Amino acid sequence: MRFNLFSDTQRQMQELLQETRSYVGLQKEVLVLETRDKLSIILSHLAIAVVCLVLGGMVLLFFSFFLAYIIGQALGNVALGFACVTAFVILLLIVFWMKREAWVVRPINSLTASLFVVNDETLTSENATEKLRESRSRMSDSFGLLVNPSDKAEGTNAKSISNMVSRGFAIYEGLRLGLSIVRTMSSIFGRRKRRRR
Repeated sequence: MRFNLFSDTQRQMQELLQETRSYVGLQKEVLVLETRDKLSIILSHLAIAVVCLVLGGMVLLFFSFFLAYIIGQALGNVALGFACVTAFVILLLIVFWMKREAWVVRPINSLTASLFVVNDETLTSENATEKLRESRSRMSDSFGLLVNPSDKAEGTNAKSISNMVSRGFAIYEGLRLGLSIVRTMSSIFGRRKRRRR
């Protein structure tokens, strides 16, 4: 009888180990898919911004030459026209610097925050997410049966242990998400340079 109980326990341990390996593999797959999708969104926005900045800068440069020439012709002095356009560009630069928080920092923060919110809609692979849920459920059931083999799925001890395991997985996923957000934000916005001693 003891040998039978030992073999059941050993089999359940092997099943739990196999489910744990499967869960970790699926977790890695989901993380890679999420990172790939979010990185492609960030890079596409960055490429669009660079192209618009270069083309817009060229348009602004030639338009300012045109405007300076027209103002200079109207005032009878081309140098005075260039001075007026330069003063206007400096004024625009000051306004932009004063409004940089609302025009640049907040939109970038809201974009990155919307990319890294974790819910079922932002996950890229619904199939991998579903497999991950099923694997977590099987792991918690196997663990519950391993701790108390006389109780089945309806047993109170198995349910409470299963709930504890599920909470543990939820805490683990929350910590993993938090760390990935911190790493991403620090890589996007750069780290503060350490002072040399």
